[in-house]
Amino acid sequence: MIKEYSLSLISLLKGVVYDHQKNAWANLVDYEADVKRYFSNIGLDLFIDKSEGYAFLRQTEFEVEVDIPKLAEKRQLDFYTSLLCLVLRKYLLEIDAQGGTVRAIIPQQEIVNRVKLFMPSAPDEAKQQDKIMTTINKVIDIGFLRKVEDNTDNFEIHRIIKGFVNADEIDAALKRLQSYAAEKKSVE
Repeated sequence: MIKEYSLSLISLLKGVVYDHQKNAWANLVDYEADVKRYFSNIGLDLFIDKSEGYAFLRQTEFEVEVDIPKLAEKRQLDFYTSLLCLVLRKYLLEIDAQGGTVRAIIPQQEIVNRVKLFMPSAPDEAKQQDKIMTTINKVIDIGFLRKVEDNTDNFEIHRIIKGFVNADEIDAALKRLQSYAAEKKSVE
């Protein structure tokens, strides 16, 4: 038997649902309680942020150890990917503090300049640039960044990054990374 909210269920099982996915988003908003109830029966929580326009599933955190398989395994991000995520989240905070815009657009060169501040100096600038571009592609694959389709080198930061990178920890983490980069510069 197909439920009225099957579109929401399938869309969430495939990944993040954004408000620009008009049909899936409208279905999810209309049947939010039913969708939450459905997933809670199998140990999943629906996280929905209507103001930012995204929703996703995450494993329910139980007080006691429960022997059920994980829907998605946690994976550790490498240094550069972690750095880029922190830099993007900080940029999003700055944009939000200025107010007035829903989309957070950042030029490629701005990303490169901001990331370089936290990287040790490199003898080969081209290699460093390639490493940053490779990392940008990884972050696109994760779903935190999207290339803007306007024939420019601009990217849009997906607001879902707010659900994964805690704003309170950004400055401390970036200071540690900056110290690391400064240490590496002084050793060379």
